[in-house]
Amino acid sequence: MAKTPQCQSCGIPMNKPEEFGTEKDGTRSEKYCLKCYEMGQWTNPDATFDEFYEISLKGFQESDMSKIGKFFLNKMYTKKFLKKLERWR
Repeated sequence: MAKTPQCQSCGIPMNKPEEFGTEKDGTRSEKYCLKCYEMGQWTNPDATFDEFYEISLKGFQESDMSKIGKFFLNKMYTKKFLKKLERWR
């Protein structure tokens, strides 16, 4: 079974083609989601690591994710987790 790609900026799983970001030439990015990366550029390029973490966490918490999903997200979505992703290394 193939592993679901995970955005290397925010960590969101990318399950559907429309969830992937795009490169400058319009091709699909294999590393980043559309919320983080569009047309070869970061969607929030000036955000510091801490600002990005807060923006991402708030976005997940305000999403239509189930209460159980949000509970587990709050446990695993830490700054330590985010720093392991390619964008923040």
